[in-house]
Amino acid sequence: MITKSLYKEFQNIVGNDHLLTDPEDLVTYSYDAAPLESVSPAAVLMPATSKQLGKIILLCHENKLPITVRGAGTNLSGGTIPTTNGIVLLTGLLNKIVEINEPDMYAIVQPGVVTARLASQVEAKGLFYPPDPGSQAVSTLGGNVMENAGGLRGLKYGVTKDYVMGLNFFDAKGSYIKAGSKTVKCATGYNITGLMIGYEGTLGLLD
Repeated sequence: MITKSLYKEFQNIVGNDHLLTDPEDLVTYSYDAAPLESVSPAAVLMPATSKQLGKIILLCHENKLPITVRGAGTNLSGGTIPTTNGIVLLTGLLNKIVEINEPDMYAIVQPGVVTARLASQVEAKGLFYPPDPGSQAVSTLGGNVMENAGGLRGLKYGVTKDYVMGLNFFDAKGSYIKAGSKTVKCATGYNITGLMIGYEGTLGLLD
């Protein structure tokens, strides 16, 4: 359960405008595109920075509060239906395209970047981002990673897992982890990047 003092701590982290607690707001995040029973969260938080995200996760860990991470909620798996008395973390404000590296053909993005936005920006530079989920006009790249999204081009070009070289994320205890590399070949240690693709938000929160 979320206590009044915990609500206050969340409020101090993200501000009033990015903390939703009214029942009519919470019901909006109680379901996704899967035909499953809806569950209203205890609160919805919208962090705008990596620092805010880390603080929220640490607080939830210390208070044994379940977290459901949500991008656009277009998935069909039920992966963004919250846990009873848990919170929903929205990634929509973490939406920066940090870098598009043309010579090495990679991009660094935050999880809330809309798929079609990245595709159009790399296309403007003469490049091509193949994964094309049907919801690409609204779906986010973080959500694509969580669900290993594909699309009609998947048969020829592959799906999201074939285009993720590395990622940064917070684990359930709030520790910050960097996995993968900017290089095409990176075979050192465990394949944490591969493990984190298609994980439906259960292993950590992408940054």
